[in-house]
Amino acid sequence: MFADRYELIDRLGRGGMGEVWSARDRALHREVALKLLDPDGIAQADLPRRFEREAVAAAQIVHPNVAALYDRGIRDDVLFLVMEKVDGQTLTARLQAESPFPVTRAVAIASGICAALEAAHRAQVIHYDIKPHNVIVTGDGLVKVIDFGIAGFVQAAFTVARSTQLTPAGTPEFGAPEQFLTERGDERSDLYALGGTLFAMLAGRPPFTGHNSLAVVRRKLDEEAPPLDAFRPGLPLELTALVAELLERNPDRRPRSAQQVQQRLQALLASCAAADAPTAAMPPTQRTRLMDDTRRAPRPPSPDSWNRASTDETPFTADALLPRRFTNDMDIEFARIAEDTRPSREAGPSDLIGELARRDCTEVVAGVYAEQPGPHATPENPVYVSVQVFAFPDVEMAQGAHKYLGDGGGVWRLTMWSARDGGGLAPCPDKVYRSYRWRYSWRVHRYLAVALAYRADLTNDGSIGPWLAAAARRAARSTGPQNHDG
Repeated sequence: MFADRYELIDRLGRGGMGEVWSARDRALHREVALKLLDPDGIAQADLPRRFEREAVAAAQIVHPNVAALYDRGIRDDVLFLVMEKVDGQTLTARLQAESPFPVTRAVAIASGICAALEAAHRAQVIHYDIKPHNVIVTGDGLVKVIDFGIAGFVQAAFTVARSTQLTPAGTPEFGAPEQFLTERGDERSDLYALGGTLFAMLAGRPPFTGHNSLAVVRRKLDEEAPPLDAFRPGLPLELTALVAELLERNPDRRPRSAQQVQQRLQALLASCAAADAPTAAMPPTQRTRLMDDTRRAPRPPSPDSWNRASTDETPFTADALLPRRFTNDMDIEFARIAEDTRPSREAGPSDLIGELARRDCTEVVAGVYAEQPGPHATPENPVYVSVQVFAFPDVEMAQGAHKYLGDGGGVWRLTMWSARDGGGLAPCPDKVYRSYRWRYSWRVHRYLAVALAYRADLTNDGSIGPWLAAAARRAARSTGPQNHDG
């Protein structure tokens, strides 16, 4: 019996903070996990403080994807935490049994971890040690994040203290590079570790490996993370792009928040569900036809079939770069309803405009496409796609712009266009930027096309993700100099 209340049953494990036991709470008649500070570590002055910090941090978070904290205290100079006992397997054990995971399962687990991080970050708590061993998946598939053993508040008053038991802060294979330089970080450090965990689920190994922990850290500090598709070709481009952004060495190039990452994971889940579902014809949707011409145009040619020798002969005009119509992979037709050539200063906020100017891009061809009625049309309301095409002096400039726009969610900040009443283009209202939308970028030689798809009712409903994804992907891939006949 411990603290006259907790009956110790089995020791579940031992780690940097001490021991974890399966126990029974005699007062409330429930199974719990009891964490005890290692008695051998009490002589280290910072360990009790770290133990106390874990309790304070964990108590701030109430969420189904986080193991709950029930009690804390000190008994006979032993510090203890009483936590929810989660029945299931660690993600490490699951990966050892089956690896790599199917895409849908990996993304679903990552979404559960991300939901836990959303809740923690709202409470201004950083986990600092997201990894497969600290994730438990229950028998019914619920994801639980455990062990805030080195968590710290965002406020400067709380820092990750050094310890001979845990140096550096975090786990080398999954911790963010900045944790091994300064032992400080922020929410983006957790997002990096989430990216590493998702990488491990999809590739069957972490992004960085080495003969010892120091070698892993050295590689992490000196090298960019390897591309996920080098280990598992054929994954959705949106997924490999998200993992690459999460694993950026520079925190400023990672997604800004767990909420932003969660939106993208949910869209990927919706896309996976649509791909797995049997195809069924949907009844025609009643709506106003946007164009009189009902003849379906042929699918645009693949960019790979375009003769790149004609690049410099392509006029920088909407008719040369934007198809009048395209059909996406869900057999939904889109028609161009507005277009214009605009100065690049209208393409986005000032920092993005500066990058375009630095790469000698002074104009942008922009257009708006509207979904046409048909048997497979988007439920309830049509999808619109805002497309912008940038031309650069050479391939290297275009590649640099593509990477810059992809880093840190820059594409999301580009201007989204709508059709102006009476003709021409107009920037979308602010509420469009708060709605659920999808982006896709595509480079052909020195041309870069970016498409942002959104639904007419500006809904935040992630269930339309597959329709938005299909529209944005085909719009971007159909755009470029391959449309020019000259």
